[in-house]
Amino acid sequence: MDGFVRDIRHAARNLLRTPGFALVTILTLALGIGANTAIFSVVNAVILRPLGYPHPERLVYISSQFPSMGFDQFWVSPPEFFELQERARTFSSIGAYAVGQVNLSASDRPRRVQVAQASTDLFKALGVAPAQGRTFDETETRPGGAQVAILSDEVWRSAFGARSAIVGQQAEIDGVRRTIVGIMPPRYDVADQHVEIWLPLVLDPANRRNRGNHYLYLIGRLADGVTVERARAELDTLLRDWQRSITGMDNPPREQRVHTPNQKDHRLRFDPLQAQIVGSARTSVWVLQGAVVFVLLIACANLANLLLARAESRHKEFAVRAALGAGRGRLLRQFMSEGCLLTLSGAALGLLVAVAGVRALIAAYPDSLPRSAEVALDAGVLVFTLVVALATGAAFGFAPLLHLAPDDTSLALKDGGQRATSGARRQRLRRALVVAEIALAVALVIGAGLLLRTVANLTRVDGGFARGQLVTFLVDLPGATYKTPQQIVGFYRRLIDRLRAMPGVQSVAAMTGLPPMRQVDANDTDIDGYKAPPTGPFENVDYYQVATPGYAETMGIPILEGRAFQPSDAIGAKVVLINQTMARTFYGRQSPIGRRVRPSGGPASTIPWFTIVGVLKDVKQGGVDRKTGTELYFDFEQLQDVQGFIPPTLNVVMRTSLAPDALAASMRQVVAEQDATLPVVKLRAMDDVFAEAIGRPRLLAQLLGIFAGLAMLLAAIGSYGVLAYMVTERRREIGIRMALGADRASVLRMVLSQGLRLTFFGVVAGLAGAFATTRLLASLLFGVRPTDPLTIAAVVGLISVVALVACYLPARVATRVDPMLVLREE
Repeated sequence: MDGFVRDIRHAARNLLRTPGFALVTILTLALGIGANTAIFSVVNAVILRPLGYPHPERLVYISSQFPSMGFDQFWVSPPEFFELQERARTFSSIGAYAVGQVNLSASDRPRRVQVAQASTDLFKALGVAPAQGRTFDETETRPGGAQVAILSDEVWRSAFGARSAIVGQQAEIDGVRRTIVGIMPPRYDVADQHVEIWLPLVLDPANRRNRGNHYLYLIGRLADGVTVERARAELDTLLRDWQRSITGMDNPPREQRVHTPNQKDHRLRFDPLQAQIVGSARTSVWVLQGAVVFVLLIACANLANLLLARAESRHKEFAVRAALGAGRGRLLRQFMSEGCLLTLSGAALGLLVAVAGVRALIAAYPDSLPRSAEVALDAGVLVFTLVVALATGAAFGFAPLLHLAPDDTSLALKDGGQRATSGARRQRLRRALVVAEIALAVALVIGAGLLLRTVANLTRVDGGFARGQLVTFLVDLPGATYKTPQQIVGFYRRLIDRLRAMPGVQSVAAMTGLPPMRQVDANDTDIDGYKAPPTGPFENVDYYQVATPGYAETMGIPILEGRAFQPSDAIGAKVVLINQTMARTFYGRQSPIGRRVRPSGGPASTIPWFTIVGVLKDVKQGGVDRKTGTELYFDFEQLQDVQGFIPPTLNVVMRTSLAPDALAASMRQVVAEQDATLPVVKLRAMDDVFAEAIGRPRLLAQLLGIFAGLAMLLAAIGSYGVLAYMVTERRREIGIRMALGADRASVLRMVLSQGLRLTFFGVVAGLAGAFATTRLLASLLFGVRPTDPLTIAAVVGLISVVALVACYLPARVATRVDPMLVLREE
């Protein structure tokens, strides 16, 4: 220990003698280690850390599949949930839930919160007890049960001031007074849905008539000793026998068949819950981790060159110590002490960089990564940082050993204290490090370029409407207050009229689904005169859209055929609009105008036929990068007399030249004048809605762009450093060349050629690495190939220009060498 302390003191004194070198090294390491720590904290939270439930590996996410309709993962209906509960023996419990949003009348202000309606068995499956109170009992999840609720820890603190006596008290949720029966532990959630309030999922096990109404998510806990593979094997048996268990026949006539899961066109799907939550984000997160590892490797290569240069200046010290009896092990320990002192200092500063980086990342993109609330610098991340720092320090400690060869030691002693010419071995190593830096930078910049082009392509996607100068917000009317369709229509009619009268507002409309990102509806729809072929397309519409008159005009959606909704439609015959995909899917080249459709939602005798009066241009609904689905538009005011069709929740859109901030106060006042209990939800520009829809690609591209820029800067510094040191070493040779007649241009060419030769080899190696690694990005790209020649050419050109600048600066210094001064020194 005494020797270790002496080594640390000696290392600290050596570094204090060269504060510039120490500062540059620590800052470079802080950036490299800090970026790696920040991204590893994301990897740890999103992928590596188990879910916060007992035995999370036994939790299974259960969904349905409809291959013939293109749905690989769909909801489950209540009858299917009950029947799976009754028949599956490989699960100890299976719970169901449905997510949405509700208005919470808190003490400070009305707010919109995320809600999950959950069955009693869901809490059993997840296996986490409430921090206070209890979960729902069976009677509360049946029709006529008590009105109760469970709060998340976050809402309990933010909306109710963490009052300890809140359990047993009442709160108004969507206009209904509910008794709070429990408070869940901090960060308790289900499937990363950010649930803030839990309500009972009210289902009647005896009512299994509406089998096509799929809206439930299921989570099951495997029984002890049961694997997912065994559960899937049992599922195959259940699917084969499901129809017989209901009808008593394996293949009943069509009129006697019931809608049940089967092995062909209505399967059930089992996925580990953690894999379901992480989903497609896994590739993105690992790409980020790979990128910051590249940055750290470039930083290490850069610092290795710095250490080699520093070792050159200390070669006499090494030789004297070796001559006095210091063994290679003793010297190595000293070098390791210096390296670890530098890297641990860099790691300490890097932790501050990581903390700031993680906070900025979560604040800027709170919903772009799964499990983002769990991202933190915990003990595992700190251990990772320590290991990276020690490994980097150990690697640095080996650099000066190149100066301890016997020939170098004797040469240094004979040299009388003057600098000896560095060996060819060390020169090759330093140049190899520069080539490696450039190669890593090329691969990283090409990846960043591909992702930046992806974001540019997504941004330019035609969403089907003019999103500029559009402002939107959401209003939800609680069913306990607005009980009749007439009350709902009257409220929105007054609200739209008041908003339309505001200064700077050109037009106003409202609709149920906000493009370009919403969940699919997949509603069965009767299409008059259409008979589906055996392989489809079937009579099912991807999206139902309920809109007020003026919707197409306000959104800027072109009318391709027919007309849009008109105010006179409110009291006329039932009419609908369709999008061009629906027209092409079900009517081919025939005009759909005047044809009839009948939506699902109840007995056919209670639902009227609607006549198509217009065809609108396709609008992106399921995602900017997704294929446009079929869409059916209903007139909001026409639905007053269609039972169960009037929606209480609408997204209001306004075409205005004013920014959302300038309108915020006035809009909230207008809503409060109609109903002071209603919150204005997500007031924002439509451009921001569009940007949010491509949040994850934008996050990945921006972070990779930052890392690529840092890598390119470090590679340029490395090239500059090697050439500058070479010029210093060859100063005497350059002076003699110039004294013998070499002009400045030839000296400039000589130095530039050496630097650009390194750049060439680095670019070639980087292109080879890029071709091998960018294939991993294929699933993240849109509108561009992993081997896109334009991106590769642009990156090669950019790297070449940066390298040329980095090489030119020391080359210009070389041309200023005064041969007379050099000869006089000789």
